[in-house]
Amino acid sequence: MAEPVLATRGICKSFGAVTACKDVSIDLQAGEIHALIGPNGAGKSTLIRQIAGGLRPDAGRVILQGRDVTALGTAARARRGLARTFQVSTLAMEDTVLQNAVLGAMRACGNPYRVFGRALAAGEVRDRA
Repeated sequence: MAEPVLATRGICKSFGAVTACKDVSIDLQAGEIHALIGPNGAGKSTLIRQIAGGLRPDAGRVILQGRDVTALGTAARARRGLARTFQVSTLAMEDTVLQNAVLGAMRACGNPYRVFGRALAAGEVRDRA
């Protein structure tokens, strides 16, 4: 089996006496699709926040493409290709799906400050989106 694109090793997080994540280890391969399910309060969002860099684990490691990124914040992980999305986003609800996708593609193409009109006209950005 190939090296996982994303892995966690022994991720733990507690808030006082409440343990939200305990010894979570996962391996995610390229092209796989997974779901994280459980009742409210089960620790799903806590785990995702730790993986994405928004919350530092009490113990354990997050490994992205073979590199330990546990100490990196959200922005540094995003620059390495790891980002999260939210269930409900009101970032640009009045815009089209393509315009929303262009927001991410503009950064990936090296020019995050274009206005939509120019970005949509640029083949590389539009194709990536």
